[in-house]
Amino acid sequence: MTNVKIAIKEPTNYAARSELMYVCSWGCNGILANGSGYSGWPMHSIEHALSAYFDITHGAGLAIITPRWMQEILSERTVERFVTLGKDLFGFDKKLSDKEMAQKVIDEFYAFFESIGIPMHLGTLGVKEEAIEDMADHILANDDTSQDWAYVPLDKAALVRILKASM
Repeated sequence: MTNVKIAIKEPTNYAARSELMYVCSWGCNGILANGSGYSGWPMHSIEHALSAYFDITHGAGLAIITPRWMQEILSERTVERFVTLGKDLFGFDKKLSDKEMAQKVIDEFYAFFESIGIPMHLGTLGVKEEAIEDMADHILANDDTSQDWAYVPLDKAALVRILKASM
């Protein structure tokens, strides 16, 4: 996250840009799923539908969707991952309750994306709310996010909630 801000401020900063390219290659190469089958992180599937319907860049769509997805899946079962992320990525103090820390993580992601100039509402990028049901069907037909192997399976109702919250 630090290198994103550096690269925006200093577009020719080779060190910052090379770090970004390095972490992007790890994030997109599937290695996190090696040995376990599928990797159930549906933000990409949700965003692919956005790009297909409304020609949104992948990164902008992911930034908008991710905090809303996090909010949707936050539960007693998932809260510990948010706590770990809060401590390891943001250095949050464990004095917060697990639920408070999880919410703070979601809020920090949202604030970070906003701080680097990403519009955080799909409507500002031309997405029409009347397309949400069709996009949810598209997501399920092309990459069934409701499968048990997903980190948190998402049915059509959950996809619709995420997309509507992103408007």
